[in-house]
Amino acid sequence: MRTKFWRVAYDEDRITEILASDKLPLPDLARWPSAKNKSSEKILSDLKAGDFVFLANFDAVKELGSVKVIGRILTKEQGVPTMNWKRPIPSLSLTPDTPGGVLAWRSEGIFCFDAQPVKRYKLEAITKKLFGDDLQKRHKKG
Repeated sequence: MRTKFWRVAYDEDRITEILASDKLPLPDLARWPSAKNKSSEKILSDLKAGDFVFLANFDAVKELGSVKVIGRILTKEQGVPTMNWKRPIPSLSLTPDTPGGVLAWRSEGIFCFDAQPVKRYKLEAITKKLFGDDLQKRHKKG
């Protein structure tokens, strides 16, 4: 089942630049040769306004996903998402289950979280806490 939560690997040296922009930085997908998601065009077509993007890299030794920035797709025009980025304080650590979750984190630079990990990681609560006020303000304006 498709959720509205995505993991996107990122270049850690670009955090400040990412937070200051409204762009979605896609990783070099060639770094994951066995990935199912190999086409940036296909990935961009799957993303929807209202989806959340967790910029997270994976530490294969600790088997831990480290989330430094979370974004919400505000709009998507001509296939290009406009983002609202926020930094969760403190940063989040997500521990995928073995072997399925670990395999996805290792082999995919971008993936949509399945429903079970969304519940286990409490992604709804995290994004509501981080973006809740913004979502209410936008709803009142619209």
